[in-house]
Amino acid sequence: MTDFVIRIPRVSVAVSEAELTEFLVAAGDHVEEGTPIYVIATEKAEQEIEAGASGTVQWTGQIGTTYDIGAEIGVITS
Repeated sequence: MTDFVIRIPRVSVAVSEAELTEFLVAAGDHVEEGTPIYVIATEKAEQEIEAGASGTVQWTGQIGTTYDIGAEIGVITS
């Protein structure tokens, strides 16, 4: 099975970037698909983002950094 890349999602057509504000799971933790794993903030709202796959989380993104939509911030390995 291949790794699932964790990316900053598009939450609105008008938004081109979002700040990574919090990890809800630590690197090395096992998660199930659909579990909230991190929080992003745009100019208008904060939003919890769910895991797109089950497996072990490894983060490459940094809290407090603003990323373009689609930027890779980690992976989930099965």
